[in-house]
Amino acid sequence: MSRRVTKDGLGALQISFPYDRRLVDIVKTLPTRQWNGIEKHWSVSEKNVVAVVDQLHAEGFDFCEDTQHLYRERGGELVFDTSEHVPGAPQKQVGATTDLTVSQLNVKVQGALQRAFPNSLWLVGEISGINKARHRSVVGFELVERDEWGKESSKLRAVLFGHTLRELEKRLAKAGNPFQLEDEIQIRVRGRVDLYVPWGSYQFVIEDLDLDYTLGEAARRQEELRRRLAAEGLLERNSALPITLLPLRVGLVTSLDSDAYHDVRRTLEESGIAFDVTVHGARVQGRQTEPSVLNALDWFRARAAEFDVLLVCRGGGSRTDLAWFDSEAIARAVATLPIPVVVGIGHERDMSLLDFVGRSAKTPTAAARLLVDRVLKSWEVIESRLQKILEHAREILDGTSSELEEQARHVPLAAKDLLEQKTRTLRDAARRLHLGAGRELSSASRRVDEIASRLGPYASRQLALESERIEARRRRLLLLDPRRVVERGYAILRTETGAVLKDPAQAPSGTSLTAELKRGTLRMRSEGPEKT
Repeated sequence: MSRRVTKDGLGALQISFPYDRRLVDIVKTLPTRQWNGIEKHWSVSEKNVVAVVDQLHAEGFDFCEDTQHLYRERGGELVFDTSEHVPGAPQKQVGATTDLTVSQLNVKVQGALQRAFPNSLWLVGEISGINKARHRSVVGFELVERDEWGKESSKLRAVLFGHTLRELEKRLAKAGNPFQLEDEIQIRVRGRVDLYVPWGSYQFVIEDLDLDYTLGEAARRQEELRRRLAAEGLLERNSALPITLLPLRVGLVTSLDSDAYHDVRRTLEESGIAFDVTVHGARVQGRQTEPSVLNALDWFRARAAEFDVLLVCRGGGSRTDLAWFDSEAIARAVATLPIPVVVGIGHERDMSLLDFVGRSAKTPTAAARLLVDRVLKSWEVIESRLQKILEHAREILDGTSSELEEQARHVPLAAKDLLEQKTRTLRDAARRLHLGAGRELSSASRRVDEIASRLGPYASRQLALESERIEARRRRLLLLDPRRVVERGYAILRTETGAVLKDPAQAPSGTSLTAELKRGTLRMRSEGPEKT
């Protein structure tokens, strides 16, 4: 099969050639291209004839006369050599104008790039802006380089064509899917520099991916941080904090409403133990993981006295997903936290930097189970000690019971003797008291009668004198009573408060007054003091 472009008469150009991976990638850059799997050729709309000819002319394609005619009608500038030539060999350009179309310029730039970078090369960068709902034929994203402060310093458009993507996914699956192609993943890829002619877009076409680089870089960084923290004595600092026998006041740092959150809550609730859980939400993947988790740890640090233990949990994921917890800042915050920290991140086989700093429980469920088991074990110890106390008390009671029984037999006899003795003593005391009291009462009675006989006449005289003084005072008060004046036709004026009116100035115009007469009272209103 030769390399050939023909006009099918139905509004499309048919592109046929023997399979060549490089030519397939070039054709995929053409707009509106479609693969016909039955007839084994590519189809492109006639309206894109200029892009088709400009792209494929340099690759040695033959173009039918209808295609050449349509190309000239659409403003194409190439002049085709109609002489015989070897099929598959590049056609010669006999002549061209000095003006270039945009697509011609893009083709020339593409050729210049391919000549400048004829071979594939390895490139290191971070994935950014990958489309999650991507089409399987091609995946586009940017490879980003960051400076020491984490800001983008350079970026390059990269593409993964369908066949390459499928091969990489097979390799990842075979390796146990240690990571996925997603944003914020550092990768090392091999590919070629190219330019997408229809858009004039400079891009890097990925051909291969170094799986070991991404995994090795994460492991290398974790080991470096672990050595640094160990040298400062921070790996054992938090794990050396004792967990109380009954860790019921539990703090939890995780993503709200995540699988890890529900696993922890379910495990604690199903235990039937009255755990008091306080949850602080945090991001557990991506660049916001570090500031988000640090914020949560600071919140618990400020309230350390209110908690017995703190759980830091995240569900399973790829190795690169969990690598966000390989943060030096987070590890230092956990190491210096005054609350014992239990780490439940990922699956059984996963190890993050925090697993070396806190108490590693492997999974969120295992972290919660650790607390449940500790409480149950403490409860068993308490029950065991209580049982020993009860047994010892029973032994003491059994030993003292026989002694008490022996003593109890002697109590009635001793009590009887004591009662008889006390009874005799009381009888003697009563007899002596009766004789002495009789003599004292007779003497006191005679003294009372004697005093009464002397007081009688004196008391009568005093009562008569006091009665006369009281009667005299009553008569004087009666004469001074204001009502005696009222009975002679006068009146007593009072204000609303009941005070006696003594001065006209106390009753300005409009003041309500009452006049108290011999029989009843009158209500009055003042017109003010009379002018003199």
